[in-house]
Amino acid sequence: MKNLAPIFIFISCITLLFTSCANDKDDKSKNFVKIIESTKDGITENSVFTYNENQIVTADNSKEKTDFTYQNGLITKITTYNKATQLNVVLLYTYNKEKLVKVTSSEKYVIYYTHNDNGTVSYEKYTIDSQNEEQKVCHGILSFKNKNLIKDECIFDNVTENSVSSSKTTFEYDAYNNPYFSISGYEKLLDHGAYISKNNAVMTVAETASTIDGQTISSANMYTTKFKYDADDYPTEQVSEESLTNPNYSKIQYLY
Repeated sequence: MKNLAPIFIFISCITLLFTSCANDKDDKSKNFVKIIESTKDGITENSVFTYNENQIVTADNSKEKTDFTYQNGLITKITTYNKATQLNVVLLYTYNKEKLVKVTSSEKYVIYYTHNDNGTVSYEKYTIDSQNEEQKVCHGILSFKNKNLIKDECIFDNVTENSVSSSKTTFEYDAYNNPYFSISGYEKLLDHGAYISKNNAVMTVAETASTIDGQTISSANMYTTKFKYDADDYPTEQVSEESLTNPNYSKIQYLY
């Protein structure tokens, strides 16, 4: 048994070394300062980002500029200025005990969030009419696993009588760092989809179903994204033939 002691010590040291390295990589966060988005036609758009430590201050490109406002380490306001129309879109974020409970948009809608004991988040979205009254659009549930948004289930409330309409979006992830997750407070923004997750979404499946007078029509679309990574396990490039929000080819390069 005495001869085995040095072996155990060696194995323990190696295990500690690898654990320490893994923790260093997990704890190391960094922010991208520029992204270059390219289309299949060769059109490129450069966006430049500024920070105050890990708090994002601005995002700026040829089309729009976005300003971020923090309070107590939480993003409370996002203002996007359209350079062509010279119009602003303002999002206000309200928290309770550092959990997002309300998003109010200058585009006349509001979203309420309820954080459930099982880790899911319920939400209700309303539009605001000309009389400043709220009209319910939909309600749904967000599900999470390992700090990743894995499912968004939604039932639409503004449908005709004798009809039901719903959607379900599911996400699958890699094991690498999502650079948006490194931005202070960004993971709280429940209206930002998979961007709030710890890892990068490599597959998205969007399903819809509508039932009218007992007849159901359904559809499903799958979107995949491929990534390249640097030595710190952050993406340097992502490529999508199409995505949930963009029907066209897109390549995004990240500069840190």
